[in-house]
Amino acid sequence: MKKSHILLLFIVLGFVAVACSKTDSTAPARLSAELNAAAPDFTLRDLSGRNVSLSDYKGKVVLLEFWATWCPPCKASVPALVELNRKYEQKGFIVVAVSMDTDSDASEKVRKFSDAHNITFPVLLANETAPKLYNVISIPTSFLIGKDGTIVNIYRGYSEAFDNDVSVHIEKLL
Repeated sequence: MKKSHILLLFIVLGFVAVACSKTDSTAPARLSAELNAAAPDFTLRDLSGRNVSLSDYKGKVVLLEFWATWCPPCKASVPALVELNRKYEQKGFIVVAVSMDTDSDASEKVRKFSDAHNITFPVLLANETAPKLYNVISIPTSFLIGKDGTIVNIYRGYSEAFDNDVSVHIEKLL
């Protein structure tokens, strides 16, 4: 193995060790998304530039979806999200999508994508804070949030079983 590869390996391992190390116990507690815990609130801009907070939807069952227009599994999940929103919106359910697109023209790109895919639910543009609050390390990642604001399920990735699994959980919460 070349010396440069070994050096790179040690650098990567060093970053992993730092990332996985315990936090200072004297530091103030930070909100973070965990199963059966309150969903951290945030405020982001929607595609029209209006500020929208997650707490605006308290009292509804929310599927909070972190995604991006460039992500193939995210694109594959869009028809299911549109259908879930259509099927349950009159019963107190809503999909809230948080786009992780970061290009300088992200707003326009996401708007065009939303129009092309007939997305009628709120689409918000992520900042640095919201994905960190939810420990989003891959996309798509979805959080099913009950009417009381508690995270009741977390879905990472997308498969064809997602539609049915989420529907079962939504129906239990409505």
